[in-house]
Amino acid sequence: MSLSLLVLASAVHAAPLDSAFEQAAETHKVPAPLLMALAFEASHFDAQAASAWGGYGLYDFREDNESFGPGIERVSVLLGESPDDIMASPELQIQGAAALLAWHAEGQLGTLPEQDELSEWAPAVVAFSGRQEPEHQALFVSYIYELLEDGIYAAEAKLLPQEHVHSIDALGQLDMVLPPPLASTDYAGAVTFTSAHSSNYSNYSRGSSDINYVVIHTVQGSYSGCISWFGNSSANVSAHYVVRSSDGQVTQMVLEEDVGWHAGNWTYNEQSVGIEHEGYVDDPGKWYTTAMYTSSAALTADIARRNSIPLDRSHIIAHYEVPGATHTDPGSGWDWSGYMALVGGDADISDATLLGVVADGDIYNGERLVGATAKLVETGETVTVDADGYYRFTKLSPGEYTVQTSFDGYEQGSCTQTVETGSGNWWCSIAMEPGGPVDTGPVDTGPVDTGPVDTGEPDTDLDGGAVPPPGERVALGCASMGGGPLNAQGGLGLLALAGVLLLRRRRS
Repeated sequence: MSLSLLVLASAVHAAPLDSAFEQAAETHKVPAPLLMALAFEASHFDAQAASAWGGYGLYDFREDNESFGPGIERVSVLLGESPDDIMASPELQIQGAAALLAWHAEGQLGTLPEQDELSEWAPAVVAFSGRQEPEHQALFVSYIYELLEDGIYAAEAKLLPQEHVHSIDALGQLDMVLPPPLASTDYAGAVTFTSAHSSNYSNYSRGSSDINYVVIHTVQGSYSGCISWFGNSSANVSAHYVVRSSDGQVTQMVLEEDVGWHAGNWTYNEQSVGIEHEGYVDDPGKWYTTAMYTSSAALTADIARRNSIPLDRSHIIAHYEVPGATHTDPGSGWDWSGYMALVGGDADISDATLLGVVADGDIYNGERLVGATAKLVETGETVTVDADGYYRFTKLSPGEYTVQTSFDGYEQGSCTQTVETGSGNWWCSIAMEPGGPVDTGPVDTGPVDTGPVDTGEPDTDLDGGAVPPPGERVALGCASMGGGPLNAQGGLGLLALAGVLLLRRRRS
């Protein structure tokens, strides 16, 4: 079975869009995991998204400039459907993306690679993106393949981490490398410096005494889309930094000594550094993750330290607070109290989630053991494996954790994972083997086990045999899954799959 079908077959309880990805992949002979990753990158599975640069839907389809993104007119021709009908249907958007990916593969490679040879699809992924600059292409491809490596867990679609897939291999197919940071970049935490187009900012020689504000923005679109847009000569806009939602990755685009065009007020442009954050103002629970807040706050604190900017709300401001502003970003969903606590270094954020699949024999192909009990050894907390086959322990601080699972008729299972930061999602899936006793008594929800401390030597079960080894660990899922706003404004909303989609531009 190909990986694209394997990952879909493993989801006993499918998410709303899973079948649409599977059907489109089968129809057009493209990998379903790539269709998922491309949709997550562009919109986080939002079929109604409307980006600041004129893109629409799950894949940020463009109407008028195919050299900047996937073109809706070409998709319309490939499907034989009108653009309006495509944009009104999430299923048609996915079918259109599959047809376009196949079309690009034929054009770039002369044939369709095997569906499970994901790295071989990299040239088609570049062509699909519409990105023109090599550094923009490398950033885009790298992230798509990171999503494949790490997996995606969202209300709308679920993608388990793909085996034998590496972003470095994909870049190697293209003879590309990620652009390095500047030798003396302003912020050491930036993954790269990718310059905005010279027509989108002003070349100055500002010193630290000239910079008095940090202005917080929301992109109204995707991370890579924003980077590409600032690099487009027709944008007439730029900010100094862009921060990614899923993991807080930072790209610098304008040197701090130069003036970015971001505030809509020239006096404030001259005196400020602008930070764009991936996402949409009206979807804070989906885009404003703990990883983004933490990374952005570290960036803001660094800017403030180097430029002697006071750490208060008079100097660290929202775009909408700039005098004369016509924009509303970052909106009412931005958690200013939590953010400022992080900027000041006063917050002790413990919001990591440890989660995983519990399955019969094989975490990818085995039946999900819904109703199994999972116990976090370090705290004694127990949870029940949910209808999708997942356990979750939330609000965890950094440290090493062991999860033990039990289920009638199965041997005990376990796995160990190190949570390296107090945010994001950390995966530790468990495959349980049949053969254990059937428990006829109540589930143990008692206090922490006071048995012997693990000395590192193999334990034995009551019969003297070796305890089954830990289940295969699933890679860190750094995509999509951070905890949302620091004030816990709720989870991911389900995508509306029925009704006519009204094309609307989300302008901040």
